[in-house]
Amino acid sequence: MTRDLKITKGQATGNDFVLFSDPAGGIDLTDAECALLTDAQLEERADSVIRAVRSELIPEGRSLLEADPDAQWFMDHRNPDGSTATMCGNALRVFVAFLMAEALVDLTHGDRIAIGTRDGVKDVQVGANGVFRVDLGRWRLSVEPAQATMAPIVVNGVSNALDSFSIEPFEPLVDDGIGRLSLQMNGNVTPAPHSWATAAVAAALATRHREGKGAPNNWRVDMPDGSLGVQMFPTEDGEHVSLSGPVEILAATTIEI
Repeated sequence: MTRDLKITKGQATGNDFVLFSDPAGGIDLTDAECALLTDAQLEERADSVIRAVRSELIPEGRSLLEADPDAQWFMDHRNPDGSTATMCGNALRVFVAFLMAEALVDLTHGDRIAIGTRDGVKDVQVGANGVFRVDLGRWRLSVEPAQATMAPIVVNGVSNALDSFSIEPFEPLVDDGIGRLSLQMNGNVTPAPHSWATAAVAAALATRHREGKGAPNNWRVDMPDGSLGVQMFPTEDGEHVSLSGPVEILAATTIEI
């Protein structure tokens, strides 16, 4: 039995997503349906599928609401094979833009919103000109500082994010207080959907660690599909790292699945 589903394509730096809203929590996609939604026959292949569902309607969301009642929306993020996707900063930024486009939330420039994810509650701030900034939370070195290399960073529980990438510092490295890096894929490697965003953050953190005292806390990371901003800032529970950049919400369409 088939059904109609309204979907929207969203793009963030290096990633393409298929999004749909399910405020009532009644649409539980099968693995085959996730594969169909990310297939190239929908004009171009998407990296993953994102369902916007109210947190109170799924177990993972309800558990988050107990700790943070503001996290009313949950980002149900699925890979093309139907498995749950790793938390992705690009996906989170697109998700909030989609909520706004669908009039599911009322946000303006400067507003923040708490979003439930399988990596906990994440705060996203609305910027100007289609830019969104997501607080990814605390980060850590995966080895002791004395042993750290250029890839010692764990962000969102994802480590070794730099294995598929090459980091090229600008000359000078710091311009007007902002560190500048270029990120490129190595060879013909196809990174996972989370990789571009996580690698941008890991590259900035690893470079700051390597440069030592006096290195900036604000970075711009250039990639083939645009640039991302990475910022490190203190909080009560330790240093957090954020990711910012533009997103684009494309026209919606209805398909039969």
